[in-house]
This record gives sequence, C-alpha cells and structure tokens, in this order.
Amino acid sequence: MKYVLFVATDPAGEPTDENPQAWVDRWNDRGVRVEGMPLRPAAETRTVRVRGDRVLVTDGPFAETTEWIAGYDLDEAIEVAASHPMATGGRIEIRPVGPIDLGPGRAGPGRAGPGTENVPHEGDAPASRFLGIFRTDPGAPPFTPEPAAVADWVRDGLASGRCLGGQHLRPVEDATLVRRQGGKLLVTHGAYTDVPEWVSGIVFVDGDWQEAINYLSRCPMARSGIAELREFWTDLS
Repeated sequence: MKYVLFVATDPAGEPTDENPQAWVDRWNDRGVRVEGMPLRPAAETRTVRVRGDRVLVTDGPFAETTEWIAGYDLDEAIEVAASHPMATGGRIEIRPVGPIDLGPGRAGPGRAGPGTENVPHEGDAPASRFLGIFRTDPGAPPFTPEPAAVADWVRDGLASGRCLGGQHLRPVEDATLVRRQGGKLLVTHGAYTDVPEWVSGIVFVDGDWQEAINYLSRCPMARSGIAELREFWTDLS
C-alpha cells in the first residue's frame, strides 16, 4: 500500500524544536519513506477556483510539505506520521493513493495513468515546478465532475507536457488525521469537523505561474473545489 502524508501547520499545535531530518533518516533507513517534497513558503501559494464563467485566483496556504511512504498497512503509516515533529506542531493527514484512472481512450488500452513514481526527477527533486493540490470546498455549489472529463483533462496535460503525473486519493472517509497534544496521540478516522477542506487529488504541473494557473482552471474539479498551486522548494541552501 502507498500513502501520502500532508504535513500542515495547526493553530492548536504545540511548539516543537525537533529536527525533521532525524525523522527522514529513520524512515529512509527502514525503507519506508519513498520521498519527500518541501514546498515553498505558504505566502507564495495561489489557489484557483472556477465559479460559473469566472476564474478566481487568490492566496491561500495549506500544506507545508508532502511525504510519500510505502507501508504494509495503515497502522504502520500512523506510526510513521506520529513520529514526525509536525504531529506535535501541526497535523498530518494520511491518505491511501493510487495512479490516476485515465480510462479507455487516447491513452491506449491501459487504464492506469502515471502516478508519482513516473514523474521525472532531477536528483532528489521532481522535474515539475509545481504541485497542484485539489481540495473540497464546502461553500461551493454542488457539482460532480464526470470521470471521463477529468481523464480528458489529464491526458491533454500529459500530451502538452503541462502535466507530468499525479495521484488519485481514496475518499475522505478513508482519511486519517494524526496529532499529538499534551503528550497524547490523537488519531481520527474520516472527515474531521475543523478541517473542512480535504485533499481529493494531486498533480505535478510544469510551466510558469500563468501556464500552471490556466491548466488548473480547466480541470473539472476546480468548479466545485479548490485547486491549490504550490511551487517546489528545490534550493534549500
């Protein structure tokens, strides 16, 4: 099973001075951590919403980083998340993931689209410039995207080089939130009342800011949710 951890700040989090590098080294050594991708500061985030004929681009920070792990089961994923420093200083959302289903069509007879393992890398960093994170928006009018329309959008992005791959996330009912408060481990399964905007999918997007925004704005999921555009932080010096 493969999981993605969304590591986020939390106003209710407790101060921590733990070094995340020790966490990285520990799970790398055990062969559980696949890779991690730090994102540039939240102040540089853009969110894209499509409401009717309007494309709304605003600021809106969410996750601080993403970590991909490969575990045997959810219990191991919870153990990994609980040991992360941000389980104390923030919150970690665990989601089971799989390749995007492109269905039959221009992609050929195979149904599985490219996932994160197919994304080109330059050293340890993804070759794409951005990570597109799709979230639910409880304030949006009801709209159910057609899977075929989403598949067409992904295929068009793959053909143009704008999209390098992505990951389908299992429903929010399969999500798990991990936090530590007062020395206690808090594990909540399913939707959590104070986190209304849950992640529903991710894509790797290449190009400049405007090209990436234009591509996300054409996604059917942007009509009822939030498309968060985050630039990877490849130069940490």
